[in-house]
Amino acid sequence: MRILTLMLCNKAVPVRTAFFIFLVTLLGACQSATQEYAYITNQLSNNVSVIDMQTFTVIKQINVGDAPAGIAVSDNGKHIFVSNPESMDISVIDGETLTERYRLQVDDGPVGIATNADGSRIYIADWYRHHISVVDTAEQKILQQIAVGKSPAGLIVDNSAQRLYVANRDDNSVSIIDLATDTVLSEVPVGKAPFGLALSKDGKRLYSVNVQDNSVSVVDTEQAILIETIAVGEWPYCAVLSPDDKFLYVTNQDESTVAKIALDNNEIIALIDVGNTPEGIDISADGRHVLVANWGDGNVSVIDTNNDTVIQTIETGQGSRAFGNFIAH
Repeated sequence: MRILTLMLCNKAVPVRTAFFIFLVTLLGACQSATQEYAYITNQLSNNVSVIDMQTFTVIKQINVGDAPAGIAVSDNGKHIFVSNPESMDISVIDGETLTERYRLQVDDGPVGIATNADGSRIYIADWYRHHISVVDTAEQKILQQIAVGKSPAGLIVDNSAQRLYVANRDDNSVSIIDLATDTVLSEVPVGKAPFGLALSKDGKRLYSVNVQDNSVSVVDTEQAILIETIAVGEWPYCAVLSPDDKFLYVTNQDESTVAKIALDNNEIIALIDVGNTPEGIDISADGRHVLVANWGDGNVSVIDTNNDTVIQTIETGQGSRAFGNFIAH
């Protein structure tokens, strides 16, 4: 009996062999397309832990600048940016090779950091000089600096609307910046000491996490006004929205918990115990897992959002902070 053959890459191969090659290729493509990594800044270890989101294991530690704090990932996951406050520079990590490509010197207080979708621009909040540095990553230089409120911290970019939102911790306000002109459109009063930010998919709702009054301010971005305040736990730090915008997750540092808020009525529906002093928080693309960086324990808690429980703890490094969006989808 003859074995039928197919033409594959200009070579005649048996049907079963061709099917096997096709299947392996297809599975490999699917795995590549769905691969996610989480990047955790370890401020006291001067490195970044890379977590494989499929196995929830640390696959690499990348040395960066001194006291890394902020983190930002481009939409395609090819570029990762880290703010290093003590060495006063920015580390640029290649998402394909998982290596630090270069460092860029900035001003003396880089903490919050954000990027546009393709990683061609990064925005750095300077804690001491009260401005945002706009960096061209291709030219590796600062293009300009935008004055904002006192001690800017959290940043978040709305690529569709071409806006940047800035939490001004010591001014109790949020700056709204037009990225087409790099000018401040308005300043919105929020709660006391805003730090982390989260933005709805349609860009109409901004959530400001206010450290010193244990609240989250809800801002209508179209009208640039505060529309509601949600009470949360002690000393909240950061927040992330579920992919469907139905839930908001907030880290409460002094309670070592994460508050899960249902946004249909802005009520807390779960209080999840995590590690000591939780700071950074992010969510997987499918919304199934929330990762929380625990500063005090040097690890990351993995929350299953189906039952709101911690299913795994991942050892990372001393002072795990991960301030910003740290999961590359």
